Amino acid sequence: MTIHILNQYLWPDCAPTAIYADQLGTFLKRNGYRVRRVGGNGEYRLGNRPQPDLEEVVLPVWKGTRGRVLSTIKEYHSIYGALDRYIRSEVCSHDVVIVTSAPPQSISLIDSIRDRGGIGIYWLQDYYPELLRGFVEYPSLARRILSGYWNRTLESWNRVVKISGNLAYHGENATIIRNGTTLDLGPIQPFEPGLACYFGNLGYGHSLEIFVESCRELREKGYKIIVLGDGPKASQLPPWIERKKILSERELIAWHWKAEVHLVAADPNITGAVFPSKYWNSRLTGRRIVPSGFAGSMLEEWRYVEGLTEMPSLQEWISLLKTM
Repeated sequence: MTIHILNQYLWPDCAPTAIYADQLGTFLKRNGYRVRRVGGNGEYRLGNRPQPDLEEVVLPVWKGTRGRVLSTIKEYHSIYGALDRYIRSEVCSHDVVIVTSAPPQSISLIDSIRDRGGIGIYWLQDYYPELLRGFVEYPSLARRILSGYWNRTLESWNRVVKISGNLAYHGENATIIRNGTTLDLGPIQPFEPGLACYFGNLGYGHSLEIFVESCRELREKGYKIIVLGDGPKASQLPPWIERKKILSERELIAWHWKAEVHLVAADPNITGAVFPSKYWNSRLTGRRIVPSGFAGSMLEEWRYVEGLTEMPSLQEWISLLKTM
């Protein structure tokens, strides 16, 4: 049996889905499973993280430009087609295929997996019918129709692994295995008093207005605010919020320790779409975390994980695979 882990990006890209997929693949390999990592040669966020010791299949795809809608849709279509062709030619009976929710069309790959006699696990990182509202607030009727399609398709997977409890899919085949850290932070380092930092993407799943207001409150208390990341809303920040581009994982780790306060953003209007993966790196530092835009089911999830005494463990994946 081979476990195929499919998503849009591969090493050395630093998209969270790529990092988590590599972590899972490495962990499963160390536990005796045969693992193959599969993805496209596109780029989300380049980095210099260590190369995982995994068998990789790099699929040539059309590379879009991040932030440009039509270009991104074209890239989504290209990688979806490449993943589908891979499944139809490489997956064997009883193989396990773990597919992340990037690109969004990957939700329908279960048909090809079943045609090959494989077992499909959908790794639900983003619930797109809700996430789409961060890009455009479309009518509630259209949202119900899209959510209905999404949920029916998710129900056809053998398992759906949700990365948080607030994601708006609650089928009987769903289980929660929360994400963990994406960085090896090393030993504790001292912080710089009065420094507050935000890490990673600032995009469609975040309320810019609420985030800026949260930063303004900290600024009035004497804090310096720095955003170390990217995304479509990062360019809209006011000039008193400093932006920095991180070129290496080593720098990113250093800034995680340097910040006295870590900022985590959300959007109160799309509480069932995502849960910020950056939370777990900040949680591991033990620094004060200041959330903005958390409400409803996302706020409930925040309160729940804040009460956890242990970090999420990849061992939960082993337990899941054994039940299958």
